[in-house]
Amino acid sequence: MMNNYGTPPVGIVSGHGAYLVDEQGNEYLDLLAGIAVNSLGTNHPAVVEAVSTQVATLGHVSNLFASPPAVKLAQRLKEKVGDDSARVIFSNSGAEANEAAFKLARLTGRRRILAANNGFHGRTMGSLAMTGQPSKRDIFGPLPGGVEFYPYGDIDYLRALVEINPADTAAIILEPIQGETGVIPATIEFLQDIRALCDEHGILMMVDEVQTGVGRTGSFFAFEKAGILPDVIT
Repeated sequence: MMNNYGTPPVGIVSGHGAYLVDEQGNEYLDLLAGIAVNSLGTNHPAVVEAVSTQVATLGHVSNLFASPPAVKLAQRLKEKVGDDSARVIFSNSGAEANEAAFKLARLTGRRRILAANNGFHGRTMGSLAMTGQPSKRDIFGPLPGGVEFYPYGDIDYLRALVEINPADTAAIILEPIQGETGVIPATIEFLQDIRALCDEHGILMMVDEVQTGVGRTGSFFAFEKAGILPDVIT
């Protein structure tokens, strides 16, 4: 196998609940949860039943067709967002979700995307271009252009950056809580100020909820605590 992160120190063969079991039968409490995006545990009866029933009914048919589970899930997500004009696109990973966000920004006809220092949005070329960590980006350059970075939490710096060329600024993207450089939450005021700044200049506010969404911070989306609605949620 390719050397992604070096030779893995543990080989996992099974699991139950919140525990994983290695090749020697040792048990580990799983605090990684699929790098913070799969917190369902292992062998939960409801999940096993749902997956088994679905695969016995209909497997992968691609997005060239409609199927009941996808339509039902999209409707539930729209209800959670609370805006009937919302539209849903499904993808296979957080990186692909943020890649779609990158493309949505490009569809505005504007070129600039403003992303936070130390943020993480994925390892595909578009999502990596928005990742504010040079150690992850630089070895793969040149990346898609037009991305500029601001200090997370510094609304004055961000406002000044926008005002360099607001007419060509497509989007501002951030995580409600940064997770790659510690656990660093955005303040409610920062989220509200970004929403106001985007409204002022017709900029897309894009919020990466790959690690914080689906109830993991106490509300379904982390941004809800600020009483705002982003334009793009991944």
